[in-house]
Amino acid sequence: MKIGIDISSMHSMNKGRGIGSYAENLISSLKKYTEADVVVIDSSKKNEKVDLIHYPFLDFFRPTLKITKNTPTVVTIHDVVPLLFPKHYPPGIKGRINLFRQKQSLKKIKAVIAVSNSAKADIHKIFSLPENRLKTVYESPANHFQKLSKSEAEEKVRKFNLPEKFVLYTGGVNWNKNLLTQTKAALLTNHDVVFVGGGFENRKDLNHTEMKEFEKFLSRYENNPKIHILGFVSNDELVGLINKAQVILFASRYEGFGLPILEAQICGTPVVAGNNSSMIEVAGDGAELVDANSFESIQSGLNKILNNTVYSRKLIAEGFINVKRFSWEKTAIETLAVYEKALE
Repeated sequence: MKIGIDISSMHSMNKGRGIGSYAENLISSLKKYTEADVVVIDSSKKNEKVDLIHYPFLDFFRPTLKITKNTPTVVTIHDVVPLLFPKHYPPGIKGRINLFRQKQSLKKIKAVIAVSNSAKADIHKIFSLPENRLKTVYESPANHFQKLSKSEAEEKVRKFNLPEKFVLYTGGVNWNKNLLTQTKAALLTNHDVVFVGGGFENRKDLNHTEMKEFEKFLSRYENNPKIHILGFVSNDELVGLINKAQVILFASRYEGFGLPILEAQICGTPVVAGNNSSMIEVAGDGAELVDANSFESIQSGLNKILNNTVYSRKLIAEGFINVKRFSWEKTAIETLAVYEKALE
């Protein structure tokens, strides 16, 4: 069985963490844990003939899904945020046309992989795809995330000159990430707040509707001495930051999966997450779940961890148990099963 993972349509925004990390880890894990012959398809080079093509993501408003005649196709849809909240993600005329065409292409697809049951339910609702063509296969944290000693963590983050205690946010800057409400809540705990993610370096498209909340975040908080915006950091630095943080803040309005929750749990850092979408099923009992729409609820969740060592340790212990449910070996084996069914 020769499987082609098509990364041709992945633009620079996808090739960092998140979707890019998913594609990279999936390719290496399929090669390591299964007998599948996996090749990477890239439009910049001549590609081999394959038995099945897998698109590791779907951009609704760009022509990323191309059905090849006589070659079964599988696609992973990570979330449907832009379609659930269209007011905050306007597609434009070209985007609407591309969305219509990709909806037609989805009708010919052999299988759609959702990264959570929550995302699967939303995909079914939005696209009306038959249940037997939808399969949940969880993502997993990358192998470099691990629990570090205090001295190891401090060594990795010394260059950032951060205070001894801080709350850490790691992720994107889109509307669903809920930056304004989370930041307001975190500052009320009287802790410094550190922000990590490549999106924090993107200042070009602030006038775009999708970036309006980020623009407000910058104007309101960028010069606050308790706010530290680091932008993109290396994997090594990120592991150090997660280990050193008092708590990871991830109270999004919606997530297709919520990988930072598991990254925090592996590193033994308590996490505050939103009590919505996939975060409930991903976090298990290893997170303090809060109402993402209420800064009071987020503040209360943070204080519960920051001011109660016993409760914090309990969450950490539950997190270590929960994260064992996820591994790239399991992801690879379950993804291979989707391929095999698609080829029947």
